[in-house]
Amino acid sequence: MNSPLVVLLVTLTFLCSEIPACSPPLGWKSISLEEVLFNSAIVVYGKDVGHNLTANRTQDVRGEVFLQVYCVLKKDSSGIPENITLSPVSIADPCSDWTHRFIPGQMIILGLKRSSADTFTIHMEGEFANEAIYKGDTDTYNKATKVCGLQTITVPDGRNASLISDCPPHAVPADAGCVMPSGTTDFRVSMILLPALSILASTLKL
Repeated sequence: MNSPLVVLLVTLTFLCSEIPACSPPLGWKSISLEEVLFNSAIVVYGKDVGHNLTANRTQDVRGEVFLQVYCVLKKDSSGIPENITLSPVSIADPCSDWTHRFIPGQMIILGLKRSSADTFTIHMEGEFANEAIYKGDTDTYNKATKVCGLQTITVPDGRNASLISDCPPHAVPADAGCVMPSGTTDFRVSMILLPALSILASTLKL
């Protein structure tokens, strides 16, 4: 075989093996859990109970995920049913270190947007779509419940109120303060700080 051709083939093989499975778009940056959940209209903790999925030509598995909601950390003006459908969703994200995000039986924390009474889509944050999908482990749950607006935890509509015990204890009581993502302002905090700062400024002028 012609030696230059061999060199070309070896080089191409090496280059292909070095190309990562996913490269985030130029300018992409990860947005914190706190910011994503703070900006979500709805936040729930629940169990993946089943899928209705199809794979397209690129093997991107998409479809519906059925979720049993155990705890509502944040809700919109309407009630959150105990059993909801997430649609459409992508099951695996090659850009994430958690590639299998939906597994039947797995507990997850989700930021959602409402599509209908019992159908929701995943909240997306930022220009390059940080999805509000997180593992439902104790550490992540504790981080979530420290975010302002996520301290009043309730059961969903249709679920026995006594089953609030299925929700892990939240890390921050409603009256003990909360975590604000950088770049946002809690109205309750500003109402306290602004008069104090005004008094301080007046004092310094004396």
